[in-house]
Amino acid sequence: MEKKPLVEHLEELRRRLFVVALSVFVLSILSFFVADEIYDLLKYPALKYYPNLEFVTLSPSAPFFVLMKISLVSGVVLSFPVIFYEAWKFVEPGLLPHEKRLLYPLLGVGIFLFLLGVLFAYFVVLPVALKFLIGIGIDVLKVTPMISIDLYTSFVLKLIVAFGFLFQLPIAMFVLSSVGVVRPESWRRWRKPFILAAFVLGAIIAPDWMTQILVALPLIALYEVSLRVNEFLLRKREASDAKA
Repeated sequence: MEKKPLVEHLEELRRRLFVVALSVFVLSILSFFVADEIYDLLKYPALKYYPNLEFVTLSPSAPFFVLMKISLVSGVVLSFPVIFYEAWKFVEPGLLPHEKRLLYPLLGVGIFLFLLGVLFAYFVVLPVALKFLIGIGIDVLKVTPMISIDLYTSFVLKLIVAFGFLFQLPIAMFVLSSVGVVRPESWRRWRKPFILAAFVLGAIIAPDWMTQILVALPLIALYEVSLRVNEFLLRKREASDAKA
């Protein structure tokens, strides 16, 4: 295990943050050229149930800033492999040799889970949440909704990105257990507090109870699956170490 002075750690952190920022910057610029097409994709979850829904702008500058926002978030999403890699390389000197070998398997799993979270938000959570929220206005209040493109885009992007990063929970649990920060049995003791935390997080991310549930339930399911997979993998590794 390598030991470095604090100054070297801070310098390395600065370098890695620079790489991440450069990746986000470059990919955001590239995304700007297709931001209008991404915007059309973002409208799909609402138009799925309400094809005649009107999107409006409330200020002359709103369309430009919407495209900028889409570009920046797209840059962050596309930079996820870089973010994951740089974060791992920063903590790698403090890992044992067998832990360092986990980089590329975990990177692959991390990218898969991030995409899974994004797709789950896009195809499952958003259509249900928007149908419920817009339906209140149409069916209950009997009003004709005209959706601000700025507010709508912010709502959709927030949920999509949040689910992408929240789906990294299995990796976080496995890494924390592997390096000895959290004992595997501790995850079982923390089940009830985590369920509460999942609903609190849902309340922070989403404005309504329906979306809060759609945020919390997948997280709880991920926690339970991660718990069992984590225990299985750690038992398998312990058995392999015992044979060696």
